[in-house]
Amino acid sequence: MENARIGGWQFFLLVFNFTIGTAFFLRPGGMIAAAQQDAWLVPLWAGAAVVLIACLWLILAEGNPGLSIVQICIKAAGTKIGGFIALLYIWFFIQTSSWVTRNLGDFMKSTLMPNTPISVFHFMFLIVVCYASVKGVESIARVNEFLTPAVVFLLVAICLFAVAEWKWERFEPMFQLHVWETMRETRALIGFPFLEVVSLMMLAPYVKSGIKTALLLGIGLAALLLSGIIFVTIGVLGVTRASHFTYPLFIIAQELRIAEFIERVETTIVIVWLVWIFIKLCITYHCAVTGICQLFRLSDRTWIAIPLMLLVSGFAITFSDNVVENIEWDKRYIFQYASIYGVVFPVLLIILTRVRRGRNKDGREAA
Repeated sequence: MENARIGGWQFFLLVFNFTIGTAFFLRPGGMIAAAQQDAWLVPLWAGAAVVLIACLWLILAEGNPGLSIVQICIKAAGTKIGGFIALLYIWFFIQTSSWVTRNLGDFMKSTLMPNTPISVFHFMFLIVVCYASVKGVESIARVNEFLTPAVVFLLVAICLFAVAEWKWERFEPMFQLHVWETMRETRALIGFPFLEVVSLMMLAPYVKSGIKTALLLGIGLAALLLSGIIFVTIGVLGVTRASHFTYPLFIIAQELRIAEFIERVETTIVIVWLVWIFIKLCITYHCAVTGICQLFRLSDRTWIAIPLMLLVSGFAITFSDNVVENIEWDKRYIFQYASIYGVVFPVLLIILTRVRRGRNKDGREAA
């Protein structure tokens, strides 16, 4: 395993940025279309649910100290079955990396550079991400720690300046949602981005201390920020306009005017999103590379990281033909799919860990 150590604060920032990464740009429109004026409540209950689910991940990590989730699969379920589950997790990391890469390409091609081939955007990012993965988790954590204050400040500043267009009438009538129906329609938010955070259990062995607080607070703070972004989007654009845009926050920045002479600051929000995409892609890509090395007992990450660029870029192109298909697949299947990796497998591994521990205890007593 990689010889690296990161602090609890760095892990907290990784969890926070990974969770908020692509969701703050992609989720508001769909949530507002489903829950109308009360859409800002959806991230709160979704985040609370996943904080409880994250306790399962912590229980699993406590039962297998010093091991990543791929290593836990092999230890708890054996070489064959555990290796198969570990391979599924590696596929999940690769698939998440491909989704993030495709989200980047779709946005850049549809809004900024429509004549540029989408693969160009993919490889521009993946080359840098591959280099970051080879350098290791400590480098990723330090870059993340350095960039976080800047991107959070820019995002908050844009939201504050946008309040000039605020109208409380856009929230009327409030608290009219049908709870169970709304939860069913918006359950995709649990799958993406919250259940994807299980990927960071690959980094758990590198955390010096405070992993519980960092994980739970990172998820909770990301849920609060996502709720605030949706709240601002409704107040500035209104339900009708916001629900018809794929990237409503980009529209807010595009229409923003500061001091009557500063206009079209959408490039600022693009920079924020690109930084968060870079951080999330670095984490998922590194998890995939590390998982492959641990499963097949390889010592050199370089020769795994380089060819993986082609695989991720290829999957990113073949997933769907356009943004609409991505949104439709996400709405129908992402909750069920992510639940397999975020809930089903962790529960199974906890049970297998306790069974194995009980057998070892009985064997020692018999001896």
